Amino acid sequence: MTVISAALFGTDWRPALPGSAELLRECAARGWTVVLTGPGPAGARALTVTAPGADPLSAALNLVDGAASHAVYVAGSVREVREARRIGVPCVAVAADGVIGPELLAAGAAEVHRDTTALLRVLDDSLLARPRAFGPAAMSG
Repeated sequence: MTVISAALFGTDWRPALPGSAELLRECAARGWTVVLTGPGPAGARALTVTAPGADPLSAALNLVDGAASHAVYVAGSVREVREARRIGVPCVAVAADGVIGPELLAAGAAEVHRDTTALLRVLDDSLLARPRAFGPAAMSG
């Protein structure tokens, strides 16, 4: 499952950052279940967390009965990166709203990208390349 921060998107389903809609579509095409912590861009297949007052990342996991170990969070702020680290979700950060890469790395981001377009260019080498098999290897019989 990929959980993507509402901070990376504008309201009324209009993308706030170039490449944000494409990122959602690409994650879905690669087999991720995409959950947004708030409204996202039009035309992107994604579930949306609508639990007011709740921690949006935990609410997103609960929405799809997801485990933290099976998720990747795309965050746009130091607060979001820290929350992901607190509950054990690996985090890909996008330097948005003036936040700089070293701050995001210090907060616990596994990766930091300049913007969503930059992340799309290296998606095959990121945590979002493909959903991974987590846990012990399957036994063949």
